[in-house]
Amino acid sequence: MGINDVQIFGVGKDEYNGSLDGMIDQNILPWVEDIEAEGYPVWVDYTAVQRSTYFLNRQGELLYQFNITTLDPNNPDDYNYLINLILDYRANSGPDVIRVSDDYLTIQSAIEEANENDIILVEPGLYNEHINFLDKNISLVALPYSGYDENIIGSVIIDGEGQGTVVTINGGQDQSSILLGFDIQNGQSDDYGGGILIDAASPTIDRNIIHNNQTGECGGGGGGIAIINGSYPHIFGNSIFDNSVFGDCDCICYFGGGIYVDSLSWPIIGGSVTLGNTIYDNEADVGNQLYRIPMNDTTTWTPIYAHHNYFELCPPESVDVFPLNGWDLDFCHDIGFVDNNDIIPNNNFFLYPNYPNPFNPKTNIRFSISYANNVHLMIYDIVGRIIMEKRMFLTSGKHLIEWNARGLSSGIYFVKVESGGIFKTQKAVLVK
Repeated sequence: MGINDVQIFGVGKDEYNGSLDGMIDQNILPWVEDIEAEGYPVWVDYTAVQRSTYFLNRQGELLYQFNITTLDPNNPDDYNYLINLILDYRANSGPDVIRVSDDYLTIQSAIEEANENDIILVEPGLYNEHINFLDKNISLVALPYSGYDENIIGSVIIDGEGQGTVVTINGGQDQSSILLGFDIQNGQSDDYGGGILIDAASPTIDRNIIHNNQTGECGGGGGGIAIINGSYPHIFGNSIFDNSVFGDCDCICYFGGGIYVDSLSWPIIGGSVTLGNTIYDNEADVGNQLYRIPMNDTTTWTPIYAHHNYFELCPPESVDVFPLNGWDLDFCHDIGFVDNNDIIPNNNFFLYPNYPNPFNPKTNIRFSISYANNVHLMIYDIVGRIIMEKRMFLTSGKHLIEWNARGLSSGIYFVKVESGGIFKTQKAVLVK
């Protein structure tokens, strides 16, 4: 039983009206007429109070009631009160609801304490963490997706700081294990899954923003998401962009900038207009947006179901989706017709995780700008001294600058890039 199983309704002495005096917004609650018998048995037999809300446990016993008209759904305090009340009573007769940062300061500490089927709600904020679901089927949910304010979607950020995969799900989870509503960024992996690694697991990855993640050393796959070792996840409603697969080796061995799928896995990616993913501006040697390891004979294989996804070109070309006959791309959409423009940045400026990191003594600093502009690159040491500074006027697109830290001491340095009044900063670790 989850939040979506809870429905609130009122029972009134009169039949349903289009407008009901005294109700917030006239008729926020649906009302039904009590016509079972004369004398209104709901009121007589159950001592119900008109316009009250009742909380019952799984055995049908009354836990709590209050008058719903005292709450204004447009007031965030009232809304959050009601949501938390539902969750609290849900927890009394089922899996727990754990809150970050009320109950725990970090997401991973909440996961470690969670039990099977628990819900972890995460407050808006920046979390510099690497998340592992361990062996648990849990729901990890960004609190804005409780439904109050869609304008703060994307405000719960998990930042990998270029130090590893941001989210790992590799404990045999099924589709009841959910990752919902996060901004997942700045992950880095040497082999698979800079943003999300799904390994021998089948979770639901729902309405996340997955960007600015990188995979690859001497080969690699899945800058945004890697799906490997017999995984069957559902990938719904995500925005996956500006992820990349690259490294130092001179080879055609970097696959699936957006999503990588191995030969043993079978995800569902999209499925309807509301479930489609938005996938664009990812980069790899083969399969910029989607890549699937081909079989020896691809003439008779069954394509992966990937309906109603959004690409820059519909249908996408083989440079973006490889191999084309490995994917069922029916009903794809041109990205220009995406309704939810909030998840598509109007002014793309991204600083990718530097690679390699840690490094000795050279590392590559990569960033992208959406239009020709001045760019200011600075590198600071741990006490704030400027170690290197460079000002450039660059065309739109992706750029790479090599930094040679020869002669500097081991330690943490900060890479800061500014363009168009927007600053991006990340850590670089020099190890000698």
